[in-house]
Amino acid sequence: MTAEPTHRVTPPKAHGYDDDMTRAVVVGNGGGGKSTLSGALAKRHNLAWCSVDQIQWAPGWEPVPDEVVVERLRSVMAGDRWIIDGWGPWPSLEERMQVSDTLIFVDLPLWMHFWLAAERQISIARGQPRCDPVEGCDDLTMTRRLFETIWHVDHTLRPQLVELVERYTTGREYHHVTTLDQLEELAHFA
Repeated sequence: MTAEPTHRVTPPKAHGYDDDMTRAVVVGNGGGGKSTLSGALAKRHNLAWCSVDQIQWAPGWEPVPDEVVVERLRSVMAGDRWIIDGWGPWPSLEERMQVSDTLIFVDLPLWMHFWLAAERQISIARGQPRCDPVEGCDDLTMTRRLFETIWHVDHTLRPQLVELVERYTTGREYHHVTTLDQLEELAHFA
């Protein structure tokens, strides 16, 4: 059994937050607030923000070929200052981690991912767009698939993700976010 990553969320800047975030990777299960966090950090640190959802899906939720997604991600990573949230093709996820100076693993309990995803879907149904809308894609048509994916990631892919994250926790700022309080603290103070 693989050991869990060490929990570490650094206190506000006055107490040691890294002010030099330039290449950040935000990963975790769906519905956990990765994009909301990334948008806040991009604004605070003047980073180009890339949501993998926006480049891996074409209108009508048609998947973009992996090689195109990888090319687009590499184009973002060629810049000096960026934050990329989401998965995409596995090799590209590892490539992002290798060149990052900040790694954020949003690893909330499964029920919390479901809860936050449900809140997002309800907000969308009420007319509030998500923070990283995917052009030509209706989020409400994907509600069932979203919840199935959250379950699948937690039960099948999470162990592999934990193992990958563990390989890249040293040599960069690392945050293992396991509570909403930690997520909010990171969004407000990092």
